[in-house]
Amino acid sequence: MPDYKAIHGKNILHVASDLDTAEAEGEIWFNTTSSDYKTIQKVAGAWATGGTLTTAKRLGAMAGIQTAGLFFGGFTTARTDQSEEYDGSSWTEGNNLNTARNQLGGTGVQTAALAIAGDVPPDGVIVEQYDGTSWTEVGDLNSERWAMGTAGTTTAGLAFGGEAADGTSIVSVSEEFDGTSWTEGNDLNTAKYVTAGAGTQTSALNFGGDDPGGRAESVESYDGSSWTEVADLNSDRYQLGGTGIQAAALAFGGNTGSDTGATEIFDGTSWTELADLSTSRQQLRGAGTATLALAAGGNPSMTTVEEWDFTSTLNTGAWASGGAINTTRSRAGTTGLQTAALVTGGSTGAPWVFYGETETYDGSSWTEVGDLNTDRAFKMGAGTQTSALMGGGFSYDLTPDFSALTETFDGSSWTEVGDLNTARNTSGCGTSTAALAAGGETPSLTADSEEWNGTAWTEGSNLNAAEFAAAGCGIQTDALMAGGQSDTDGTESYNGSAWTVEANLGTGRYSGGAAAGTSAGSVALFYGGRPPTSGVNNTEDYDGVSWTEVANLAATRWQLVGAGSRSLALCVGGSTSPSATTTATEEWTMAQTIKVLTD
Repeated sequence: MPDYKAIHGKNILHVASDLDTAEAEGEIWFNTTSSDYKTIQKVAGAWATGGTLTTAKRLGAMAGIQTAGLFFGGFTTARTDQSEEYDGSSWTEGNNLNTARNQLGGTGVQTAALAIAGDVPPDGVIVEQYDGTSWTEVGDLNSERWAMGTAGTTTAGLAFGGEAADGTSIVSVSEEFDGTSWTEGNDLNTAKYVTAGAGTQTSALNFGGDDPGGRAESVESYDGSSWTEVADLNSDRYQLGGTGIQAAALAFGGNTGSDTGATEIFDGTSWTELADLSTSRQQLRGAGTATLALAAGGNPSMTTVEEWDFTSTLNTGAWASGGAINTTRSRAGTTGLQTAALVTGGSTGAPWVFYGETETYDGSSWTEVGDLNTDRAFKMGAGTQTSALMGGGFSYDLTPDFSALTETFDGSSWTEVGDLNTARNTSGCGTSTAALAAGGETPSLTADSEEWNGTAWTEGSNLNAAEFAAAGCGIQTDALMAGGQSDTDGTESYNGSAWTVEANLGTGRYSGGAAAGTSAGSVALFYGGRPPTSGVNNTEDYDGVSWTEVANLAATRWQLVGAGSRSLALCVGGSTSPSATTTATEEWTMAQTIKVLTD
């Protein structure tokens, strides 16, 4: 019988510790410490940046769905009566609650919601109902309390647990609402507060919180008459967000001893950890379903909103804010990894100022190091943070404007080496000893391609289409060029000898960013850019066959630069208008976990 090597051409790697998920995609390895065969499993679910609340707040309540949400009450610098509605992209202030409060419960939909009790001295039983326009007081709770869990609708609501209004005790009380008044039902098995809830009055779920023993991972389900303990959360936490139904619930964020972004999904039997929130936080609130949810606000009071998408596709991920670069710029050059990147050169918008400033990134902040010898923008980048190559470029301060200059970086300073054969602005990729420069302007558009061998540039095969402002990624023998000003949705791959036309981008654009690690012909990520009239924040994932839209950048921009891999990418700087540039950095993480192979 043939063995694995005979079939696939190589042995399975044996390692004492697991491979990094950024580099292990597509690999199978044997962990000699745990004696397990392992691989990478991408998780079907991701958080993406949503429209920000109009006012920073925490400890409020939510109702509705991802495209029609409602946030009400909470704490800004004091208890608030503010109410906001979400349309799937932005929040609009609506009519306020009659009574300002925080730590309240919320349930229902955007046009029919309940605001239940809360921290409302001296009377913590007030309940209000929203009809899509205004709030009206309805039947009070029987038991004064705040920080309870809730579920149901305006005509069949449920409130459970909480802390007594005088702050002396945690309660297990459960009450049901019939649209007019509240009736006490059977209590929770364990008293708790700052907890989360999901479901309906006759089929509810209570999870997490703080009980007399401290942070809780306990979960209870309700059948309309009694509460039953079911499978615990994987991590104990309180002040979390939650949403969904009894058989498909979502728990996210909270406090596990420190703020967390951890997200877990419940299938009616057990909880599974999925992709984290981009911003770890507690005292947030949630709405929607287990597949399409909202997470809003949090501690300290914030406007941050994230949207959850759980699908059957396996190429999802999310962008999160990274450290800002020190020099605002676009049209720069970059290379390296998400936690060890390099950005250099670039320019402002009109009136043009060109830079040679170089900065290195450690995964959290940028540090200035040695400048380029010649200030310029629109150049290709290759290599690592401590062994980089930048070639070509453009500057009005040069004569001629288009440059053939090439410089190498050793981690501290730049050295001029052999020039490109053709002076131009250009795109590229690769390493400091095996790089690729392709396309650009001379000033006319060119399809010319050149290869660097560590000493000199040699002419290679031309692109199929002359192109400027495409994004390049990968290595010299497995490269990808995507987008561009002449063929905005075009994609070409390079195998070291010839260029091949690949599947088109879903959104045509130029001056975007790309990342692919060391295997661009197989997988890549493309983000940002500019169609003919304005910038976009679209992100697309390439699996070697086709491009798929995934989570958007938080900020629309073009003439940005990209680094890292398909699973751990960076988006750095760029233009936000024809005359404005940004210092913003965003970090992309593809949702994936290490999986033990059992069969």
